[in-house]
Amino acid sequence: MLVRRRDQRGTTLVLVPALALVAVALTGIAVDLTAVHVQQRRAGAIVAAAADDAAAMIDTRRVQLDARAVVDPSAARQVVDAHLRATPPPGRIERVDVVVGADRVTVDVTVRLRRIILRAVPGRGSETTYRVRAEAVVAT
Repeated sequence: MLVRRRDQRGTTLVLVPALALVAVALTGIAVDLTAVHVQQRRAGAIVAAAADDAAAMIDTRRVQLDARAVVDPSAARQVVDAHLRATPPPGRIERVDVVVGADRVTVDVTVRLRRIILRAVPGRGSETTYRVRAEAVVAT
């Protein structure tokens, strides 16, 4: 009894385009996620620098009166605003909150970051919201 084998030479021709499509899709996702991650890190560094600069705004009158280093709230907020205008984080700033304590400044920024490739996928948004929070403490 003879067993005939089917001719399967054409099956690889069907698999190659499918595998190429999967490879292109995975590469696009990796590129998009990497770009968003880089934007997040850059936004974090910019907000941290703004908080550090704001914590350096010591109220000089208070130092002269009772020799305590206390952050000047209005000057700290002005420094954060100026810093974010001079070095804007990537994306679009939606909200900036500056909380000034006696010896610390907390800066909380919400930004909308643009996606590169995943915005072409139906059902996915073209932007993602990212919240950055940085705190700086006055060294006494």
